[in-house]
Amino acid sequence: MSNVLSIAAVTAVLKVLLENGLVSDPIAASVGDVIVTALPPDRISVEADERAQINLFLYQVTQNRNVDWVSQEFRSRHSRINGNPHSPSPPLALDLHYLLTAYGAKDFQSELLLGYAMHLLHKTPAITSDIIENTLINASTTNTSSAFSQAVASVSVSDLAEQIGQIKLTPEFFNMEETSKLWSALQTHYRPSATYLASMVLIESSKPENSEGFYIMPLSQPTIEQVMAPAKTDQIIVAGTTLVIRGKRLRGEITRIRLSNTETLIVPHDVKETQISLLVPSDLSASVQGIQVVHLTMGNAGQTDYVVESNVAAFVLHPTITAFVAQVENSGDNLRTAEITVKFQPKVGKAQRVVLLLNEASDNSPVAYSFLVASRTEDTDAITIPVKNIKPGTYIVRVQVDGAESPLHKKNQSGGYDSPEVTIL
Repeated sequence: MSNVLSIAAVTAVLKVLLENGLVSDPIAASVGDVIVTALPPDRISVEADERAQINLFLYQVTQNRNVDWVSQEFRSRHSRINGNPHSPSPPLALDLHYLLTAYGAKDFQSELLLGYAMHLLHKTPAITSDIIENTLINASTTNTSSAFSQAVASVSVSDLAEQIGQIKLTPEFFNMEETSKLWSALQTHYRPSATYLASMVLIESSKPENSEGFYIMPLSQPTIEQVMAPAKTDQIIVAGTTLVIRGKRLRGEITRIRLSNTETLIVPHDVKETQISLLVPSDLSASVQGIQVVHLTMGNAGQTDYVVESNVAAFVLHPTITAFVAQVENSGDNLRTAEITVKFQPKVGKAQRVVLLLNEASDNSPVAYSFLVASRTEDTDAITIPVKNIKPGTYIVRVQVDGAESPLHKKNQSGGYDSPEVTIL
């Protein structure tokens, strides 16, 4: 929880610094009883009962774009204190913008108080973690009934101070137009004021307690745009070859691949931000396959947790085959019957649909045949397929397994194919 207290802690530290400074500064004796608050300006009375008062109001929070400049040592310490040493994203870096206003019902009270406050903050351009820790201890014990004291009571003040680290405080000088816009937005009476920038506060996501099975989805979700065979190949994906995934934000802290809607994750052999390469498992079934990129993170107990998964993309895993013919017989009318045995890589599942395709390797009115293969009782890497009423000749052999077709091999530069083939005479 200490993370969410960072903004309030910085405000509390600045308020206590102003209060403590008044105790030892002679300005308090000349002005009288002075209070320091951290309220919206429209909540402060400016009528006849206006009193000597310094108010610190956080009017804006902006993103600090220089988070990459933070030293790796500090970021590692910040993450360790926050209980998330392997955060998948950098911390949220914030700048806090404060309006410092002085109030007083008597002549020169507001000017004296504003001068005192600006002088004190000018002497303290950087607030170290030691100052923050001592100030937070003071703030949490002085008024134990306040909302901030009760919130701080549930965390380690030293850890909170170390997490905040060092805060740099610098004045921001507005022109009259900017000042007018700010006070118009506040919808209250103008009083002498100055603006300050406190930089920077880091907020990092932490894993909630008892959050087993619960994961925060980061914005940097991986996206698969294309799944393909490597360049300079026949652009056909088969078992045992390399598969290339292209997309965006593909590399995570731990990157794995899921195939075919299984819980088994594959370790890719090359991971880049826009491309991943992996070896297609030899036991993956030939068919249309789904593929996902999965980002994991290392948990505090040394175990991996799921973080985010990409969209599901599809690719076709083609079977590779060899074929030979046997039991050729004459069936009349110059036609043949035969048995063609096809060996598959990978194995064919017993429930997969298999079709045998034969194309005559001839330039003289070539014929083509198609045979639906009977179902099987078990997975197998070889099927003997009976064919009937086939014209004698040499045939190029292809098979389709759940629609995924086996590739052919080119015979020459002209683009002809010669294998796999069988001859039926």
